[in-house]
Amino acid sequence: MKRFSLKHPLFFVVIIFAFYTGYGQTIAYTAANGHAHNDYEHNIPFIQAYHLGFGSIEADVILENDSLYVGHNHSDIFSKPLFFERDYIEPLYKALQVQKDTTRKVILLIDLKTEALVTLKKVMAIIEKYPLLTETTAVQFVITGNQPSPSAFDQYPAYIYFDGNINNPEHIQHISRIAIFSDNFRKYSKWNGKGDIPVREKKELTTVIEKAHGLHKRIRFWGCPDNPHTWQVFMQMQVDYINTDHIEQLATFFKKHSTAIIPAGRQ
Repeated sequence: MKRFSLKHPLFFVVIIFAFYTGYGQTIAYTAANGHAHNDYEHNIPFIQAYHLGFGSIEADVILENDSLYVGHNHSDIFSKPLFFERDYIEPLYKALQVQKDTTRKVILLIDLKTEALVTLKKVMAIIEKYPLLTETTAVQFVITGNQPSPSAFDQYPAYIYFDGNINNPEHIQHISRIAIFSDNFRKYSKWNGKGDIPVREKKELTTVIEKAHGLHKRIRFWGCPDNPHTWQVFMQMQVDYINTDHIEQLATFFKKHSTAIIPAGRQ
């Protein structure tokens, strides 16, 4: 049998094909690629984003007198009291009980605004009142904000995951407990969401995206422009979750672009 040498042109064709079939698989962006940022500010927290098909929904939580509120600032729990169990966990539990799409998965990104250990303990106590939520693969509970030390990640139950910092070596060391990476867009770019991202800034962003994909994880950016042009640019750059405060507009945008297949950095 004739063997190919490393210099044979077909060798490089095979390598390129293997690369694109292994890592360059394509994805069609849908609402499942949407991240409902500051979800508690929407008309109907959790339920609205969930029924729009969002794949990631954010709840900022504040522990006060053994009650777990949802809000960005301490003042929020008085002006518009929302509760983690009543407004997020109970609707999630009910939704999963009737969910017919067995392929659907959702991230509940839980941003701890008060002290990490006691707040996370309360989060877990509430979740564990609903055994279905700790057993299903349809939901990932991902802890961000005031996290425990990465060295303690493995001490938590398997249903608890953590939001990763791509620049933190300890997070990379505990990659099995990292669900996604989130990063501050403004660390890399001052782009205002109009026109083109400056070349150098786009290169830095692309490097971060490729690093996350190389670790077989998804990534989102916060602190970024939030408009249709930005969403389109992020799709072209293979950002996995598009961060938005405008969930209905983004869901509509994805429907209009549902035929656009974008190269993905990972499966």
